[in-house]
Amino acid sequence: MRRSFVWGTGLLVAVVAIGLAAFEFRHRQGVERADRAFASYRPPRLGDFGETRSLTITPLVDYHRGRPGLVGEVGLSYLVETDEHRILFDVGHNARAQSPSPLEHNMRELGVDTASIDTVFISHNHLDHVGGMRRQQERSFSMGNEQVPFSHPYIRAFVPVAMTYPGLSPIVADKPMPIGPGLATTGTVPRQLVLGWIDEQSLAVNVSGLGVVLIVGCGHQPIPNLLRRYDQLFDEPLYGIMGGLHLPVPQGRLRMVGLDVQRVLASGDGLFSPLTMVEIEEQLALLRERDLGVIGVGGHDSSDEVIALFAGEFGEAYRYVRVGEPIVIGQATDPRLSRAQAR
Repeated sequence: MRRSFVWGTGLLVAVVAIGLAAFEFRHRQGVERADRAFASYRPPRLGDFGETRSLTITPLVDYHRGRPGLVGEVGLSYLVETDEHRILFDVGHNARAQSPSPLEHNMRELGVDTASIDTVFISHNHLDHVGGMRRQQERSFSMGNEQVPFSHPYIRAFVPVAMTYPGLSPIVADKPMPIGPGLATTGTVPRQLVLGWIDEQSLAVNVSGLGVVLIVGCGHQPIPNLLRRYDQLFDEPLYGIMGGLHLPVPQGRLRMVGLDVQRVLASGDGLFSPLTMVEIEEQLALLRERDLGVIGVGGHDSSDEVIALFAGEFGEAYRYVRVGEPIVIGQATDPRLSRAQAR
């Protein structure tokens, strides 16, 4: 009996080891495919895509909140306002399927009317950006449990992969393109993660007299590829980067069955090679070389330790990303926002 138990245990361990080795092999193939796809794509430069005098980014969903009465969660949604557009950038997570969702609650608290939104911009199809696992699986998105109609007469949506939404015909922005005066998408950058393949786009906003600010959803690209794509596309200087850069070290905030999902499954080079602080320091050095005028790291996918590191490194250029606190770059889009504390 004991011998059978030993043999059975040994067989089980061997099967698990073989399964992990096969998984890692397939993952490495995916990583190489993503690297080849990114390296071989040569996007045309966007040239003059206009500018905006004003840019205000108000976090509607993120991990840290600016004041009591607002809800924080491991998800991301921003209101991006320019001279001519009001953009809903991602729609959060709503992990508990609440009604109202954290996004709906915070929009109500902050006086953000859905009818005023003329553009929806989805960075990538992950549950913490499209409104939950159900929406991710459906390749759709939702601000809450129900997919309410967007009532702006000229509403449009830019998505990274083919996605649907009732009453809308989303534009697949897998290639770089202008989407408004001073607005452009970087197009999607591919990445093979342990949890699967992902295509992520970022929003570029050209602010008069300053340069381009990149608004990033999760930073899966990661930073080196994001900067390379920027250099391929734009003539304007890179003035700033705001949003999720996916730096969950020493640990992430999203755990499932005891597993650190953000660090082990959604960053790093493989199941056994999670992102390290050494790699973060290397990426930080790349950003330091850009002499950025503004930078902010969202807490939904980066640790407090990394946020403190970036804040100390960039000093006055650093802006904390907190729900309800407008980040004003250039002129304010609204007299009320010009008096808001942008930090």
